[in-house]
Amino acid sequence: MDVHKSQLIFAATLLFAFYTSAADALPLHVRIDRHVAAGQVGPLAGPASDGEFICRLHLDLTGRIPSSAEARAFLDNKSLAKRREAIDELLVSPEYARHMATVFDVMLMERRADKYVKTPAWRGYLRDAFAANKPWDTLAAEIIGTDGNRTDVPHAAAKFILDREAEPNLVTRDLARKFFGMDLQCAQCHDHPNIDDYYQRDYYGIYAFVGRSFVFRPDAKKPAVL
Repeated sequence: MDVHKSQLIFAATLLFAFYTSAADALPLHVRIDRHVAAGQVGPLAGPASDGEFICRLHLDLTGRIPSSAEARAFLDNKSLAKRREAIDELLVSPEYARHMATVFDVMLMERRADKYVKTPAWRGYLRDAFAANKPWDTLAAEIIGTDGNRTDVPHAAAKFILDREAEPNLVTRDLARKFFGMDLQCAQCHDHPNIDDYYQRDYYGIYAFVGRSFVFRPDAKKPAVL
């Protein structure tokens, strides 16, 4: 490679690094809005009115519509920052933690019948996690990694695997769907026929983590563990 070409490649690399760093420095909501706008098909909806906003906000964060008093207080508020303030207020409310516990219970357990962990205990664990603003990577690590016998993680966190009877293929498929956003069921037998980057090795990479797990409960009076 000649010197001139090397210099061009070096300069291009520096420019790429500069613009990437500049983009990363933008607030997260700005970067998300840019991605949404870039992939938008058709016209964008206009900004929500105050009435629409407060109704949607309560439905999303608490699972209910606002009371008449809550709606009126928001509509009468003249602050330019009232939407951000309303979001922050609901995010620290007990209703938010309770609602998110229900949402994540349905999402992760798909209304399965209780086997080894009762739903109230599981939802209580999730509710406490959201109330404490526990990071998602920490919450996921507890759900996937606990054996139900740790002193630093509640027994209820093991429900995801325990109540699937630790059946390795079922747990592998559901870990892929719920935590990686990949439906790898076809990849149990072969690389996915329709999705180029879903490989059989992906499936068995997860399987290797759970394949030797089993439910252990020698005494029916004591909680089951993995």
